[in-house]
Amino acid sequence: MSWRCGRPVGVGFFAVLKVASPLSPSRRRQSAAALSRSALKARNALVLEHLPLADAIASVMARRLFPLVEREDLIQVAREALIRSAPLCRAGSPAAPYLRRCISGALQHHLRDRVRLVRVPRRLHEQGQCPLGHASLDASLDGEQCRLDQLASPEPEIPASGVEQGLALEQLVDQLPAAQATALRLTVLEGLSLRAAAERLEISCMSVQRALSDVNQVDVWRQSG
Repeated sequence: MSWRCGRPVGVGFFAVLKVASPLSPSRRRQSAAALSRSALKARNALVLEHLPLADAIASVMARRLFPLVEREDLIQVAREALIRSAPLCRAGSPAAPYLRRCISGALQHHLRDRVRLVRVPRRLHEQGQCPLGHASLDASLDGEQCRLDQLASPEPEIPASGVEQGLALEQLVDQLPAAQATALRLTVLEGLSLRAAAERLEISCMSVQRALSDVNQVDVWRQSG
C-alpha cells in the first residue's frame, strides 16, 4: 500500500460532508466516528509497517554516538515520532521518505535538548547543574567558635639532625688552631669551595687542603652528613 503525505486522512472528506451532505447532524456524527475509526486503523497499520524503519534509524544513531546515548532511549523517541507523523500520511505516494525525515528530525531535537554530546566527568557535570555555595573557614556561626580556632594546632618542630651536627662542629672548630679553624669554617660551615676559601684567605688551594687534612673529625662529619 502506498501513502501520500500531507493533511490527515479524511480532512477533505469532512469539509465536503459538512457543506453538501443532506444527512442529519446525528447521521453526520455517526459517519464521522466511523471514518475516525477507519483513519485510526489505517494509522496503526502504517505505524506497524514502518516500525522497523524507526528502530533502524535509532540504532544507527545510537551506534554512531555510543556511549553518549542509550539505544533504548533513541528507539523510544523514534517510535513516538513515527506515531505522531503517521496520521499526516495518506494514500498516493510512498510514506517512508517523509517518515524518515520526521524520525531523524525528532532524534536530532532529542540529542540537542537532552544529551551531552561532550562527555565530562560526572563530578564536574553535577557541579554545573547544582552549583554549591562557598563557606569561609574563618566565618563563625552564631554561638560557635571560629572554624580556624577549631583546627588542631601544629605539632612543635623537632630540631633537625643537621642543626645538631652544626653545633657540634662549631664546638670542634673552637678547639682547633687558627689556620685549621678558618679553613674549616669557610669550606664546611659556609659551604665555600677550596678555591674560594683560598682566595678569601689569600693562600693556595693546597694550603687549605693541607689544613683540612689534619682534622680527622671533618671527614667523619662529612660522611655522616
